[in-house]
Amino acid sequence: MEDIYILLLILILILINGFFSASEMALVSLNSNKIQKIVDEGNNKAKSLSKISSDSTRYLSTIQVAITLAGFLSSAIAGSNLAENLVTSLLTININIPINFAVVIITVILSFITLVFGELVPKRIALNNPEKTALLTVGVLKITMVLTRPAVWLLTVTTKTVLKIFKLSRDGNQDLTSEDEIKQMIRSGHMQGLYKRHEKDMLENIFKFDDIDALTIMTPRTDMYAIDINDLKPEILEKIIKAPYSRIPIFSKTVDNIIGVIHVKDVLISAKKNGFGRLNYQKLLREPLFVPNNIKINILFKRMQKDNQHIAILLDSYGGVDGIITLEDILKEIVGNIYDEFDELNQSIQKIDDDTYVVDALIQIQDLNRYFNVNIKEESDTLSGLIIESLGYIPRKKIDDVFIFGKLEVKIKSLKKNRVDKVFIKKIN
Repeated sequence: MEDIYILLLILILILINGFFSASEMALVSLNSNKIQKIVDEGNNKAKSLSKISSDSTRYLSTIQVAITLAGFLSSAIAGSNLAENLVTSLLTININIPINFAVVIITVILSFITLVFGELVPKRIALNNPEKTALLTVGVLKITMVLTRPAVWLLTVTTKTVLKIFKLSRDGNQDLTSEDEIKQMIRSGHMQGLYKRHEKDMLENIFKFDDIDALTIMTPRTDMYAIDINDLKPEILEKIIKAPYSRIPIFSKTVDNIIGVIHVKDVLISAKKNGFGRLNYQKLLREPLFVPNNIKINILFKRMQKDNQHIAILLDSYGGVDGIITLEDILKEIVGNIYDEFDELNQSIQKIDDDTYVVDALIQIQDLNRYFNVNIKEESDTLSGLIIESLGYIPRKKIDDVFIFGKLEVKIKSLKKNRVDKVFIKKIN
């Protein structure tokens, strides 16, 4: 009968171990937003849980004290009370073992049972529903924190003293999560179905945001849509109407002399007041934002936000205009292409058959990589620049050379001025 009470006591200690193991796993796995939502609904347990979870050192110490005591007590009780009975039981079948060996057997069996029912199973249950488990255990945990306060205080003081003796900084050995580790977590979350493909891409693009120069995503001056203020007024109005843009750079005589940016909305407001024939475009100009072409887009984005600018003029080291960049261009680096009613979807790429495409050679290497799911090194900003760099000269007439970039076979289709205009691209399997 005495053995039954001992086994019952050991079982209770294992269950206590399991209770606190589940509580620990639930607390470290909590979704703070979900708990805050329950707190806002007036749940008293959630309020207690929020308070407890704010002091991770204290509650983890409390749980560790409880688990350690339960484990030590169960081992001590089993070893001192059941080992002798095991030796006696085995003698009845003519098996004689030393008492110390019996203690080892009892400890191994107890360790297995404790690991399964006192650690693994409770923790798996807690992981399946951490909020519910935490709310169920918070009451007992509060009481335990009060009862074990002296022990926790003693442990904390002892730990700090030992660290001070060995001159170890409190935060010196804390592991910092690196950018690569966060990226790996994002990819793992995608593989587990937590994030969709476009969500994963956006999260990864955020980490690239401060590495990109404005130069690499700008619209070059050769492709800028800009208007000369010296044109006849009807011509200026016609160009504004035909423009697929709401903001247009205005220059005087040369593109290197941009004097302002005109908003189509300002033109309409002025035309309503004074009539189209009496428009004064000079007065409608807004001050342009000039920035160096090597500015990082994260810095440019903050500046454009601060100055309420949607378009910036990029200047080279000699003060000449290199191109323009818009807020849309910057945001595309995070969310991907943004199309409006004036855009033709994937206008830079036309599919001929399953493996062949006609592509505008001014396409950015980044966009080319995304569309074809390849990883061409960005040694040049555009495909045209990459081809010219590979040739070593600017072709004056169409050539039949075939260029291999990653898994893409590229052949020139047409030339335009001092650059490659269109190319054929074939995917290589």
